[in-house]
Amino acid sequence: MAQPSTDREVLVKGIKRLALSVLFIFAGPILIYIGAGSEHPIIFLMPGIVFAILAVVFIFQGIHLILDAMFKSNKTR
Repeated sequence: MAQPSTDREVLVKGIKRLALSVLFIFAGPILIYIGAGSEHPIIFLMPGIVFAILAVVFIFQGIHLILDAMFKSNKTR
């Protein structure tokens, strides 16, 4: 039985999604830290919390896409 090959388009999409999450991984906590020490914290806290949530979402989506590219067969795509 032949082993199914990796879908490169889906793999690249997953890697791009993980690379995008790195931006949010750093930006979220930085904005939260700035907001915690400022006079008007809502300006920095809200985007910081949203960026932190987006980082987690993009990480899960990226890992899911990479696993789909490697392990799904052509019948299920």
